[in-house]
Order: sequence, then C-alpha cells, then structure tokens
Amino acid sequence: MRITLTCGLLLLCLASLLFGARPDVGLPELGLWLRGANPKDAATIVLHEMRLPRTLVAVLAGGALGVAGTTIQALARNPLADPGLLGLNAGAAFAIVVTVYVLGPLPAVALAVPAAVGAGIAALCVTSIGAMSSNPVTLVLAGAALTALLNAALRGLILLDPLALDAYRHWALGAVDQTGFATLAVGACCALTGLALALLVARWLDVLALGSDTALALGARVGRIRLAGLLATTLLSAAAVMVAGPIAFIGLLAPHMARMTGAARNSAIMMRAGICGAALLLVADIAGRLVFPGLVIEAGLGVTLIGGPAMVWLVRRQAQGLK
Repeated sequence: MRITLTCGLLLLCLASLLFGARPDVGLPELGLWLRGANPKDAATIVLHEMRLPRTLVAVLAGGALGVAGTTIQALARNPLADPGLLGLNAGAAFAIVVTVYVLGPLPAVALAVPAAVGAGIAALCVTSIGAMSSNPVTLVLAGAALTALLNAALRGLILLDPLALDAYRHWALGAVDQTGFATLAVGACCALTGLALALLVARWLDVLALGSDTALALGARVGRIRLAGLLATTLLSAAAVMVAGPIAFIGLLAPHMARMTGAARNSAIMMRAGICGAALLLVADIAGRLVFPGLVIEAGLGVTLIGGPAMVWLVRRQAQGLK
C-alpha cells in the first residue's frame, strides 16, 4: 500500500508540473527542461521558477502536517486533534506578524525562528490547559480558544501597521506559490528534524496509547515521550507554516486517511499520513489552478472547503462511537 501511495503522489507531482495557467507548458517542455535545454526559455523559467517550487512546497507542507497530525493525535489520544485546531499554526503566524511589526520587513528565511517559537509557545499553552482535565475534548476547546485569541490579536496589529497587513496576506489562508528555494531549504531541514524525532518516539506512542499507568509499568518515560512528541509536532508545524502559511485540516484528515489504508502502528501511520497530506495539498493546489483559469485560488482555501465537511463527519462519527 505504501508503494501505491508513493506512486500516486509522484503522479500528482507530475500533474502539478504539467498543469497551470499557461497551457503551452506541457510534457514536451517538461522533457526539455529535465534535459537542461535553453535555461532562458519562457517554458523553462515557468517550470523552474514557478511550478517546481510550489510543487515542492505542497509536498513539504502537506507531508509535515500529516506527520504532525498523527503525532498530536497519538499524544492527546484524541482523533480530532490537529496542529491547526490546537493553535500551533495560529501561534506561528502570529509570531511572524509580530516580528515584522517590531523589526520591519525581513527575508522569508529569517522568519523560521519566530515561526518555531510561536508554534512552541502555543503548543505549551494548549497542552498545559488540556492537562487540567482528563476529557480529551478540553484540548480541542483550548486550541480553538487560543486560535480565536491570536486571530483577534492579528487583526489588531493589521489595523496598527500596514506592514503587518502585507505580512499577514501570505498567512491568511495558506499558499504554496510564494516561497523561494532558500526558505524551502530551511523549512525542509526543520521538517526532517521533526520527522526524525517523531519516528523516534513512534514506538513509545504505541505504548502510551495503552494509558499512562500501563506505559509507566512497561518502563516508558511518559514525560520525556510527551515532550519529544510535542517538540516534533512543533518543528513540523513550524516548517509547514514557514513555507505555506497556516493551512488547516490536513493534520486532521491525513492520519484518518492513513488508518483507512490499514496502517495500525504509529510509525506506519506517520509515513502514510505524510504521503496523504502531501497528496491532499497538491490536489487542492492543482484544482485551484484548473477550476477557475486566470484566477488565483489559494491551496489553503481548497483544503478548507474539503476539510470543513470532513471535520463535521469525523465529529459525528466520534460522538456516535462514544454512545
């Protein structure tokens, strides 16, 4: 199944390179570009400077959010947990806009640190509140409240400073077409670090699913596992926000899609959720280019249109399971 998913993702990457606003850039031009012919040709510039970066950004951001969603759901033992719903995306976006408000315009690469710090602080706040109750719904409610608070603060900054408005435009819905290779490289390093850490604790997350008392009896260091998992989620979420802005619902949907393929262990779910998350964002981006030619439909908006109804369906299924 993993091979099938990988092949499907590669086909979507190919479609992302082939389809766009310019119908004259197709398979023949792609072949010439791959052979390195005429780097100053218009088709080559479109492929190298526009379609390739947005394809890589979609794969990186979607994959990172898929793995982050799997990790946070395992940590919270809540299938409705999601980096976006838990305030991590809003925290990273808020930190970036505050940095621009205080320091002025900065290169996109320089925004990596505030993105990670903002996501980390949001994660600590939400998990601290969630730890006060054994009800897993508390974690989701805390994340929703923090997200609303940070979004309100963002709008206040926008009213105070036009530069903050310019910075916020990219972070409003999430986009995959505004990131260069330098920012992409920093985001990839951040995401790979988070992925390695998530896979490292995946086996212990399986143990943690049995309950904290059982995990302690089996020799698991519950505190360290949660800290490592939270750090992995923060790094992955920060990487996604850094390159694509706050894209919601992928971290929620991708783990469920991975489980539908038969994955049971967290390590397998993480890898398949990463592939599913990347595929979701690619589909949303390609659809945004093709459904309304000539208009810019951000990928984050497409994911939201899919994720909203899916979220309602998951909540209803979860409620029926608790009866």
